[in-house]
Amino acid sequence: MTGQDPIRIEARAEVEITADARDRLARVADLLIPAGAGLPSARAAGVHKGLLDQVARARPDLVPPLLDALAALGDAPGLALVEGLATTAPDAYAALTLVVAGGYVMSPQVTEPLRYTPNETEIVDPRDTLNAVAEGLLDQVRARGPIYRVPPDAPPGHGS
Repeated sequence: MTGQDPIRIEARAEVEITADARDRLARVADLLIPAGAGLPSARAAGVHKGLLDQVARARPDLVPPLLDALAALGDAPGLALVEGLATTAPDAYAALTLVVAGGYVMSPQVTEPLRYTPNETEIVDPRDTLNAVAEGLLDQVRARGPIYRVPPDAPPGHGS
């Protein structure tokens, strides 16, 4: 199955993610995560393609409210309309944002520039910070330095 094909998910009933829903998700995803700081937009990362399929397989319960959100937004959603879902349809908004963000951080186009390796796990006792530092568990984080995006509504001078 390719990322473009409809996928059938077992959630309370069989639900199909159509090509139209994928197109809507691509447009909405770019509103939520635009390109910047050397990272691709959510659409360019492929959150509406194979990554959507991966998220849907992991969390089939998110598919019905995601489709509800996309239906509520219509064909030409704006950011204000998307943000309005948080009030008018909080479950749909939560599913939409979780699917977009979850798919985005699964994309190698995102994880590689951030030097984020989500599949490598190391169990660390949070109370044993000295040992974690001594074992080098934080070396990658310390070597890359601070990496974050300053939000558009941040106070002047924040993050500089």
